[in-house]
Amino acid sequence: MDKILAYGEIMLRISSDSESIENTYSIGYGGCEANALAFLGQRGHNCKFLSSFPDNFIGKDVESFLKSFNIDCCLNFDKNRLGVYYTIPGKNNNPTKISYDRANSSFSLYTISKDHLLSFFGETKYLLISGVTPALSPQCQDNILNMIEIAKSNNIKIIYDVNFRKNLWSMSECRVFTRKILNSIDFLFTSSSTIREILKLDINSNSDTIFDETEKTVSEILKIYNIPLIAMTIRKENYLASLISYESHNYRSEIYDVNQIDRVGAGDSFLGATMHGVISGWDIKKIISFAASSFAIAHTFKGDINKFNDLEIKNFRNKNVY
Repeated sequence: MDKILAYGEIMLRISSDSESIENTYSIGYGGCEANALAFLGQRGHNCKFLSSFPDNFIGKDVESFLKSFNIDCCLNFDKNRLGVYYTIPGKNNNPTKISYDRANSSFSLYTISKDHLLSFFGETKYLLISGVTPALSPQCQDNILNMIEIAKSNNIKIIYDVNFRKNLWSMSECRVFTRKILNSIDFLFTSSSTIREILKLDINSNSDTIFDETEKTVSEILKIYNIPLIAMTIRKENYLASLISYESHNYRSEIYDVNQIDRVGAGDSFLGATMHGVISGWDIKKIISFAASSFAIAHTFKGDINKFNDLEIKNFRNKNVY
């Protein structure tokens, strides 16, 4: 079975029910690459996660957490710390508020030599990385660039989720790094508003159609970069949808009107669902329908990882399409 190797940070998540002083908190683990990999691991795919954790009971607990999703772990343990992020759910379908405390984490300080990196790539068919990781440290940027070099030399397909986080690095820093690697990417995941700002794309969209801006953005990207598959999530007011561009053709999903409880991890569900379909050999129409439903249902629960099975995702689509 094709192996998916993901490189990224997993953190402790502390979630508050509200901004009130008299609120309740819940804790869990999450990180965009791990969230997407967990979606795939639950479906029997051969998943491997490369990361670094503190050498204590918390680090060991995170390892057990990952293994519970059928993820094989390649982990470094050291004397540094685990990153933490705090979330407050948005009201009336507004975004979840997020605050990071992840400086000098085990992962951000983990430097991996090229020779050591190469040892993790045996039988790997896909490399999964995100734009969160290079924002964390120069070491992380070097690791990603070396991994991309290894992947391209070994015919390994690269999956990249742009995932720009303005509280981790500046738009100009993100722009430089993204432009440096986009020619190497085989599967690009993003949203129209994010990639337009990064690439300085001038898009005029006055249409009421939920897909218009995204389709025009894809067209502009393909004028600059030859990326085989581009997948975008779409949010417009309270509506959710997605679009996949494959072999110069755009595939639209159904549109959902969902009461959004927690957005965190929804894009990771979309990535995981899309790659599940790709690796399983599905046609694009089936992939976009399943991925959009996975994306939409991920807004309906608190927590990072989508634990719904395929039948539940299918039933959600049947009952919630706008």
